[in-house]
Amino acid sequence: MLFGCNSLRKLATSRDIDAYLKHSEIFRNEFSGFVLYDPLSGKYLKTKNADLHFTPASNTKILTTYACLTSLPDSIPSFLVQQMADTIRLEPMGDPTFLHTDFPNQSVINRLKNKPIEIHLPDNELTPFGPGWAWDDYQYSYQTERSWMPIYGNEVRIFNRDTLSVVPAFFEDYISLFVGEKPGSLVYRERKFNLFNIWMEYDTSSFERKIPFDYSNELLARLLSDTTNAPVSFSKAPLSNYTTLYNEALVPALTLMMQRSDNFLAEQLLITAARYSGYNNPDAFRNHLLSEWHLSSPIQWVDGSGLSRYNLFTPRALVEILALIYGQLSWNEITMIFPTGGVSGTLKNWYPGNPPYVFAKTGTLSNNHCLSGYIKTNSGRILIFSFMNNNYLSPVSDVKREMQRVLEAVRDAY
Repeated sequence: MLFGCNSLRKLATSRDIDAYLKHSEIFRNEFSGFVLYDPLSGKYLKTKNADLHFTPASNTKILTTYACLTSLPDSIPSFLVQQMADTIRLEPMGDPTFLHTDFPNQSVINRLKNKPIEIHLPDNELTPFGPGWAWDDYQYSYQTERSWMPIYGNEVRIFNRDTLSVVPAFFEDYISLFVGEKPGSLVYRERKFNLFNIWMEYDTSSFERKIPFDYSNELLARLLSDTTNAPVSFSKAPLSNYTTLYNEALVPALTLMMQRSDNFLAEQLLITAARYSGYNNPDAFRNHLLSEWHLSSPIQWVDGSGLSRYNLFTPRALVEILALIYGQLSWNEITMIFPTGGVSGTLKNWYPGNPPYVFAKTGTLSNNHCLSGYIKTNSGRILIFSFMNNNYLSPVSDVKREMQRVLEAVRDAY
């Protein structure tokens, strides 16, 4: 009798989930998809538009995470190095952590100081922006340029505490500081010039601004030369008898990428994974991965970050990748890498619970919001879900509130 009552309670809650998905005014006025999967039984518990294609936005970073976990060692390869009698020859691997201020260890840089450096770059071009990126977002820190050899995160960081500080210091003479009401963006530069205008509002005594610089090989050489106190040049001759230098640990870098949805880290880590796997063409590397993963539905994957609207994923494909991650990592590692509802990262202000129950990656572009990851239910089960919403005109906060109702019902029902 008790078992029967319990089953009826769960069945009613399960029906509520179906009702939310079918009759909600929010979901009825957009394109939405939902998949709920039990990795223990291998069964799909709920599906709605599971095999239709959505713009995933930063849910793309879930694929990037799995690609890095399966293609890279425990530490990020930074350079191939050939030590000569009077020169250090380098071939960069795309490592985004090199001289990045969020990664203070920087064990590699001490190997490169006080000796002339010769850099060999891959022959094929790497475009600074991915396909389908918004060209006029060049000055915003969420769209930092890609490169074969990133340095200082490919951006300028301006700090004001008691005095103004600029990292890298090379750009100190290229910054103009204005105090007053901002005329739009707090930071501005022209598309092809590294001249930066920074506005500090009247009531602000301290601030930090970040802005991508216009990357070039000439600028790379000048920045690296300033840092290593050595001349830097380029060579077309490939390296021989080289060793690999490793920089930061992989999992902390993936954690930072996922927690704050860092597009630069995502793009460059995928490039590094491609280079380490023998690919100088990121497109070919992504196609190779998709052929290896054998997803049940075809998807279109064009970048590492999700900035492109050309990406097209299905909810089922995202759940399949999340299931692969679940099979490879411990639960502690998953809850460290993925933002936690009500606690950390991009979920700090949403999906609260005591204890926390949502561990997932957000993905947001204008009129698109997705959330995919893991739910720990009241009974202790771990379920995998993907919730994708495209083409809505209502405020994104309304969409998130309705999603939260569904995920709370999942937590309580299972």
